[in-house]
Amino acid sequence: MLTPAPPDPAFDLAMRRLGPFERKPRIVAGVSGGRDSMALALMAKAWTDARGGDLLAVTVDHRLRPESADEAAEAGVRLSRFGIPHRIIVRAGPLAAGNRQAAARGARYRLLARACRDTGALHLLVGHHLEDQGETAAMRAERGSGDHGLAAMTPLSELPEMRLLRPLLARPRCDLEAYLVRLGVEWTDDPTNLEPSSARARLRAAMTAAQLGNMGCEAAERASSRRLQEEKVAELLVQTVELHKSGIARIDVPRMLASPVGEAALGRLIATVSGRVHPPRSARLAGLAARLTETASAATLGGCALIPARSGWWCGREAGRIREVLKLGPGGQGLWDGRFRVVNPGPSPVAVGRRPRAAPADARPWPAALDRALPAFFGEDGRRLESGKSTCGLDETACLYATFRPRAALAGSGFALVSSGARLN
Repeated sequence: MLTPAPPDPAFDLAMRRLGPFERKPRIVAGVSGGRDSMALALMAKAWTDARGGDLLAVTVDHRLRPESADEAAEAGVRLSRFGIPHRIIVRAGPLAAGNRQAAARGARYRLLARACRDTGALHLLVGHHLEDQGETAAMRAERGSGDHGLAAMTPLSELPEMRLLRPLLARPRCDLEAYLVRLGVEWTDDPTNLEPSSARARLRAAMTAAQLGNMGCEAAERASSRRLQEEKVAELLVQTVELHKSGIARIDVPRMLASPVGEAALGRLIATVSGRVHPPRSARLAGLAARLTETASAATLGGCALIPARSGWWCGREAGRIREVLKLGPGGQGLWDGRFRVVNPGPSPVAVGRRPRAAPADARPWPAALDRALPAFFGEDGRRLESGKSTCGLDETACLYATFRPRAALAGSGFALVSSGARLN
């Protein structure tokens, strides 16, 4: 017999602040099996049930430890008591060299994003809590981050395919543990979180939960101020930027940089156009702003080129920085250069790379150097596929096509619903 998860008033309030939601919300919750994510899934179940929505719990099994498969399955068994559908996604292939935990985290978010896309869910919940927030703020303080970085994690992040929500950021871990104990729900602690090589593990050993909680509260106050600034940045971007469907932007540079939030707006634009998640550091943005104001000469920063022309300033991806070649089989799709969602509905494999040459001058309003950073399609023989009956260019949805869907939205909601009819279980 299923046990209904009880409503949690604090969770409901946090979700209300993260709205709006559709009439019957479709939610994916990332569940590792630890106390934080287990509590998240149970609270989210009560919240979606009350609104006639659907919840899917997804566990990404990185296969970094022999026990991980059994732990992922056990999480599903525990959630099944409460009628929560559960799916396990196994990460395949080697992790990128370097920071193993960072690589695993990146892979986890990519797989969770795919789960959202496959099920038509617009919202992804993750279980970061108050001490996690404090740890993030402490780590950024060690790296010398400014006020923006010290605001740590935001409760809401707009990503290309979904909204990433953190409704537990104000909740201490002990609160979540007490919630599970009341329900008689067990959890599994991941021993990799205690590895001495992990920066977070070192912080946990050096600081008390109260200290981390205090840093988390301070980060929340900074995040509130950052949210107000982001609203001003969004308003300024609307007034000063024309973003073409190619991902190339025309900017009113004098008007943008005359604003108190002009440098922040310039950073947001560079992140979007370059296909990155984060803007350049504040000091580098200040240097760029000074150069644009004083010399009015072309400049580069963060993988972008800013070029003056008769029609105004243009900002586009720096073509010389692009090395990626995306290979897609029949029916395949992927993200090229962090900017373009590419779909190959045809019967033959294709490759996506940068353009080998600029388009004719009368076909574009921006400088030719920016044109070369747009995607081009190549067949198995290496020849470029031109637009036509069997091949195509940008936004021709009858065949192979690419759509500008950067990792970071310029302003407002950046996600696009790509599969509205998929089921969550």
